[in-house]
Amino acid sequence: MDMFDFEELIADMLDITDDEREDPDYLPNMFYEDFELLMEDVYPLVNKLLEHTPTVTAGLSGKEFHAFVSKTSPVMLMKKEIKQ
Repeated sequence: MDMFDFEELIADMLDITDDEREDPDYLPNMFYEDFELLMEDVYPLVNKLLEHTPTVTAGLSGKEFHAFVSKTSPVMLMKKEIKQ
């Protein structure tokens, strides 16, 4: 899991398109506008919250993850593999 996955989650959450994300400042600015927080300050919290999400099983590999998923499509946006 990395910052890119977190950015994908935020973009999905705020309905920000890939075209809008061409501007590297757009996503952080919109996040700050909505929450008055910096994305890099929130990332550690979201990373910890990830451990409290439901288990999702990947269709092809069968691996299990804790994951935030897209609100519009069956895609894991930010995930952490559950080690057995």
